[in-house]
Amino acid sequence: MKKIISALIAFMILLLPVFAFADIGDLPSERQMPLLVDEGDILTDSEEAQLLSELERISSENACDVAVIIPASLGYKSATQFADDFYDLNGYGYGTTHDGILLMVCMEERDWATSTAGAAQDWFNDSVLYSIEDEFLPYLSSGNYLKAFMAFASRCEDVLKTADRRSVLYLSDQGNFFTDDNSKTTALRTLESYSHVAGCDIVVLTVDDLNGQSASDYVKATYDSGDYRHSIYDDKIVMVIDRAGSTCYCVTGGEMTSAVAETERKALEQTFAEKLSGDTALSAVQSFCSEAKQLAENYYMRKHTGPDPVIRTFQPLSGSRLLFSCFIGLIVAMIVTGSMKAKLRSVGKQLQASDYLKRDSLQINEHEDLFLYASVSKTLRSTDSGRSGSSGGHSSSHFSSSGVSHGGHSGKF
Repeated sequence: MKKIISALIAFMILLLPVFAFADIGDLPSERQMPLLVDEGDILTDSEEAQLLSELERISSENACDVAVIIPASLGYKSATQFADDFYDLNGYGYGTTHDGILLMVCMEERDWATSTAGAAQDWFNDSVLYSIEDEFLPYLSSGNYLKAFMAFASRCEDVLKTADRRSVLYLSDQGNFFTDDNSKTTALRTLESYSHVAGCDIVVLTVDDLNGQSASDYVKATYDSGDYRHSIYDDKIVMVIDRAGSTCYCVTGGEMTSAVAETERKALEQTFAEKLSGDTALSAVQSFCSEAKQLAENYYMRKHTGPDPVIRTFQPLSGSRLLFSCFIGLIVAMIVTGSMKAKLRSVGKQLQASDYLKRDSLQINEHEDLFLYASVSKTLRSTDSGRSGSSGGHSSSHFSSSGVSHGGHSGKF
């Protein structure tokens, strides 16, 4: 019996990587769980009903899932990994990009984490998340859990009411290169995920015929229409596929014009064309996303670290210069030490300290210790509950185990 149990455990361990790194296309397209999951049983039945009703109202009115989950344990995952994976594997989020925000609180480890997905990564950028956390974390730390979750939901509603609702057109398949809806949705989520992580638009546009229009003009017309605007600097790497001309064009904009050299742009076009002819449109999109993301990240890294330092070669001194330098140093040393020696005044050596005192000139009748003062230093205690995540007007993005981009913060309470 023990051997059977051991074999089952070993089999489950081998399957963990399979579940941990599931393909994006295998994720559910519709939400499988309610917006409130309280496995930790920290809310009463009436409190659960009140909170769930509020979460459902806010989510439906704003077309963005606002969820709260309270797991019994995080298992082998970190708070961020658990929140991101729970979001993906249970199909949370509105629309094809699964827009939403989730708050995870685990009582066992005293961990919390927020996870954003889809357009919510832009709506709930880092500075907005910090302001939301300042609202609910004090209640969470004091044990007023319903108040904490209601504060979270209320602040999310405030943000969603003023959110920039312009759609983000990561994929336009007017050339009908995608044969089924599943592959098209997977390609869309891949482009959306890599765009958030890279910090620039990574877009694929397919057309039946450009009709003599250049790819650059076509992209410019699409951007000027206001259909999408992911980067505030209009950084973009766009692949345009012309079915009639059987040609791929890579068009860059913003800082990506400097990031992608002419040879790299040609390589992106060639690789995409080869993948498109020898494999599938989805495979071509996935390869393009990976390469474009790497180019963007390399550029941003060079921009923040600055140019490479100038390397100076060492040239040894010749023998004559070395002797001359030693001679000059010897003369300077003799002058300095001679000047110091001239200031010395020699005195006779005394064996006892009493020889330096005038006899009967000092009498000590009593002594006491006096406490004069104390030195006290104070350090301001951090109030951010150990939050992780970068600050600024953008959203810190990363990939979940399923290969989908998420934003969010995490910490202890």
